[in-house]
Amino acid sequence: MKRNLLVVVMSIAMLNGMAQSQRPCDSEKVHQFDFWIGEWNVYKTGTDTIVGHNVITPIADGCALLENWTGGSGSIGSSINKYNFSTGMWEQMWVDNSGSSLHIKGGYNDSKMILENEQPARNGNGTVKNRITYYNNKDGTIRQHWEYSTDMGKTWLNAFDGLYKKVRK
Repeated sequence: MKRNLLVVVMSIAMLNGMAQSQRPCDSEKVHQFDFWIGEWNVYKTGTDTIVGHNVITPIADGCALLENWTGGSGSIGSSINKYNFSTGMWEQMWVDNSGSSLHIKGGYNDSKMILENEQPARNGNGTVKNRITYYNNKDGTIRQHWEYSTDMGKTWLNAFDGLYKKVRK
């Protein structure tokens, strides 16, 4: 009887250990966007002009990233970013104090996170395609380049081009 109980206890402990070591958020894919974690001053690319401040923190036990943006012009926004195992894609859901929202999807490749969508134009006239690329630069900075198209991707215009530099404490 004691021997059977010992086998059961050891089996439960072993299964529990396997479950702990196979947590979905330990996946390498879940951490592809970790290069964005930190507190950042954001500059207009190619200048010394600060356009905002961004804080990116891991949440939900490392399963997602929370972005909190404060722009120099008074804009405030937040996003949740996560790897979706069902689709095999990264997703970002953004909302800001102007009432705008954005749900973009994509992936990480060649030191770049590229997230895109297609949605109705805010003014109700036509469709807008958005593409935001986060460049994981070797010098520790990040370039965020947001482009949009109103002609289904034939031409692209700049919405935002910022260079992230870590805040030194």
